[in-house]
Amino acid sequence: MASRACVFLLIFLLGTSLSREYFSELIVWNVGQGQWATVVTEEGCWHFDVGGEFAPWTAIMAECRARRNFVSLSHWDWDHVNFVGRARNYLPNICLLLGPQGRSSERKEKLLAGMNDCALRRPFYYWNGAVGKNANASSRVVSWRRILFPGDSSRDQERTWVERLPDVAAARILVLGHHGSATSTGLDLLRKAQRLRFAIASARFKRYGHPHARVRADLWKRGIPLLRTEDWGTIRVRL
Repeated sequence: MASRACVFLLIFLLGTSLSREYFSELIVWNVGQGQWATVVTEEGCWHFDVGGEFAPWTAIMAECRARRNFVSLSHWDWDHVNFVGRARNYLPNICLLLGPQGRSSERKEKLLAGMNDCALRRPFYYWNGAVGKNANASSRVVSWRRILFPGDSSRDQERTWVERLPDVAAARILVLGHHGSATSTGLDLLRKAQRLRFAIASARFKRYGHPHARVRADLWKRGIPLLRTEDWGTIRVRL
């Protein structure tokens, strides 16, 4: 199966829309239903969520084991955090940049027990979700210049952060919220992020029905190509 074969897609973006100063490469790892996205720069690997059903550990270690590793977690859902423990073993120079939001459990919190906080300034903007509501509503959203990582943020939350989070209007790449669920990627977001070049779904349609037909239709109507890890395996976006 392509999803388990870890097929790599290389996309070369020309022009000035994504300049070299921002990042060298975006990698959305093929983890099935879940999310593990990594921005690779000269400083190290910046990981946005570290979870899923399976992980291409050989490829991840080849890319990041010899680098510094900075972890940011959107919320406590298992499919966003469950690989943290193994990542700490396989990626020795690792620290926590942003901890997950929302309700947790003793079992989940053990994943982060004793993990060092990163002693550096965050090179991106982020918006904290509505803590106290459901897990998805509490999901933190990150904007790395022109890449959006919404975690599992819902459409209700999108209406707030699209107006408050810098760089949404300039975004070129969207990692679909909640794996492309119908509860995320609403029209408020798509109207604000009018300059999107494409969207990426880290999901498994055959098993979970993500990305949802409603989301696919909204992207298609706006001419936004959709790439799916289920089809391509790990997706790498390089300058």
